[in-house]
Amino acid sequence: MTGADTPKVKVMVVDDSRLTRLSVKTMLKSAQQDIELVAEAEEGNQAIELVGKFHPDVVLMDIGMPVMDGVRATQAIKRQYPDVKVVMLTSHEDEDDVLDAFSSGANSYCLKETPPEMLVHVVLSTAHGACWIDPKIARIVMSQLQPSDRNHKSMEGDGQSEESTGFALLTEREVDVLKLVTKGLNNAEISERLCISMNTVKTHLKNIFQKLEVEDRTAAALKALKERIV
Repeated sequence: MTGADTPKVKVMVVDDSRLTRLSVKTMLKSAQQDIELVAEAEEGNQAIELVGKFHPDVVLMDIGMPVMDGVRATQAIKRQYPDVKVVMLTSHEDEDDVLDAFSSGANSYCLKETPPEMLVHVVLSTAHGACWIDPKIARIVMSQLQPSDRNHKSMEGDGQSEESTGFALLTEREVDVLKLVTKGLNNAEISERLCISMNTVKTHLKNIFQKLEVEDRTAAALKALKERIV
């Protein structure tokens, strides 16, 4: 969370529905001391242009929009402005939409039915490096990313898959850290929850990324969900 001496998290809302944009902005007003709404857009092309103009820290992005949808807009934003965090905020639970959203590079994923206080948490935690995945979406990802030829019975043949081997290399504490990452906790929150230093958290994350052969928290969380580690 931000404090009195910390800059506010700048947020842009992207949705083709004026009423939805108004609703989201109203929800975020509960964290007015921490969040500054800097812009809003009604479709992807406009969102890309406004990101370049207002430089938000976090973009709340709808999926289904005219002209340019949220998936393509997110891909473009992450390509041009890799430091900008994107929270996919959608009412869509269609499997294809969810998987496309994950592949677009978004940092967090939640549904529009998310309670106001949780949405504020998602925005602030994502701004500070965490990822958050709505439990309903997580279930879709777990079911759809599970390889069709995977044998979930007792291990047979040559041994574990490449992905499972990566998880087998994780220490018990690294698994603890990874579970908290999938719940959207940032480094400070993980440090407090596990009673370890921030430097130790960073070291665990570095080791987790190396062992799982991923580059960031979101990819690690997705892989953990896929392998049913959480």
